[in-house]
Amino acid sequence: MSGTVQAYIEVMQSQPVTSSLINPPDRETCRRARLSRDPRFDGEFFLAVRTTGIYCRPVCPARAPAEKNVSYFRSSLQASEAGYRPCLRCRPESAPDSPAWRGTSTTVQRALALIQQGALNEGSLAALATRLGVGERYLRKLFERELGCSPQTVALHQRLLFASKLLGETTLPITDVAFAAGFGSVRRFNDAVRKRFRLTPSELRRRRTRAVSGSGIRLQLHYRPPYDWDSVIAFFERHALAGVESVNADCYERRLLLDSGPATLRVSPLPGRHALQLELETPDQSLLIPIVARVRRMFDLDANPAVIQDSLQRDPALAPLLEQFPGMRAPGHWSLYEAAIRAIVGQQVSTVAARGICGRLAAATCDDPEHPVFPGAGALAALDDAHFPMPGRRRESLRTLCAQFRGREDELDLAALKQVPGVGPWTLAMVAMRGGGDPDVFPNKDLGLEKAWQALAGPNMPLTHHAAHWRPWRSYAANLLWRSLSP
Repeated sequence: MSGTVQAYIEVMQSQPVTSSLINPPDRETCRRARLSRDPRFDGEFFLAVRTTGIYCRPVCPARAPAEKNVSYFRSSLQASEAGYRPCLRCRPESAPDSPAWRGTSTTVQRALALIQQGALNEGSLAALATRLGVGERYLRKLFERELGCSPQTVALHQRLLFASKLLGETTLPITDVAFAAGFGSVRRFNDAVRKRFRLTPSELRRRRTRAVSGSGIRLQLHYRPPYDWDSVIAFFERHALAGVESVNADCYERRLLLDSGPATLRVSPLPGRHALQLELETPDQSLLIPIVARVRRMFDLDANPAVIQDSLQRDPALAPLLEQFPGMRAPGHWSLYEAAIRAIVGQQVSTVAARGICGRLAAATCDDPEHPVFPGAGALAALDDAHFPMPGRRRESLRTLCAQFRGREDELDLAALKQVPGVGPWTLAMVAMRGGGDPDVFPNKDLGLEKAWQALAGPNMPLTHHAAHWRPWRSYAANLLWRSLSP
């Protein structure tokens, strides 16, 4: 580990939580990091240049400015609020999500996740607060105290950066970009873009050169390297449902049924870039923000592999695996509801058997047999017993869950799932990892994990107790163990 990285970690560990959420590392650490252009700092902080009015990522290829003209910010949002506009070369809106929101309260974390999915694009702050079980005024106070800004500011910042991405990477008409980014009117969109970027949407598009022609929408989804694409695509291949998902070494494709109609998405690696390419065909472009958020979570694109590896490699048992499989990720399923159905079906059966059952359920519930999609709760609840080749208790668990969340699958959460009969700790852990993106869960008594651990450390070191040493990255340790079973 370089001295710069070590110094950064020491600074972050020494800062109080409330300070590290809002303030960047000390100036000398930031200076050394930006001059080194070390990609491990990408998204960790941002630098703004007073003489140009522009803010950049620490990996920006532009000529390094004089230190006296530089200010440092913990997040791109803070730089924007200070009046700086994003660099058109390094595109700070493409940086992996800043860790500035780590350590926030559970309520703020849940609020941020919902805002990222577009909760404030059409809904109100009052509705968001109700969904979180708190008052609107209290939610505002939490954001001001922990992030230094309001929920609406976070949502606007997200909409603007997403709009900038669409303008630069797609040929969508500007009107469509406005609504796809969550703006209620084109006039509001134009005003917001001029204020933030000091350019009109048309001028901003002309400054970009990556827009491509063709059907559908193509976006680049950036991540921090390294990225173990082989293990991620292998996960999707093992769990792919016939007709619903198609997987090969270079591409993941699946069919979706949105409220507005059928959609198709494809994800593939981009050679020479630290990014995946998302190709999307959808009749409703207003759903782009939540779709992109889900794809980022599915492919675990917001992880910081340097931090995860630094923590897990302290365990001598895991260190060789981390060297063998750099860039480990914890991939997941489309939604928490989908992860719950898959996990319940997969109780005490192999992955192959569970995949086969879910595939048959998808075929039995789809109106178009040629283009099946993952079954909704209402369609599953209506099937008779013959479609559920499983023990009666497991079948009733599925039916109870589906009857309760018929037509409102996206409202399912872990607290509600825990109340479903037949759902135990293993199922909850798998759903939290694969559907909720929780980085720190461990499905104890999983046969695959036990097998991998015995091959790695021997039977004299019980896995259940040892897993506690891997906090707060137990999900990644679990995926690393599963990865070790692959040929």
